[in-house]
Amino acid sequence: MNPTAIRQGISYVTNSKGERTALQLDLTNAAVQEIVEDLMDTLDAIERRNEPTRPFDEVKKEILASRGV
Repeated sequence: MNPTAIRQGISYVTNSKGERTALQLDLTNAAVQEIVEDLMDTLDAIERRNEPTRPFDEVKKEILASRGV
């Protein structure tokens, strides 16, 4: 991940006092896209942290059975 490429895809929005009030992300910038995807994945994980878990083998068998494999 190239920090310079990421910085090029980020702009600050400022108010009349010059205070940073928002961030603009250039989603055509691949490095910024990757950071945003990582952020969204992290938020999903945080939201789901208290959900019950299931063993991988159990889920795998269920998926294969639904495909008739």
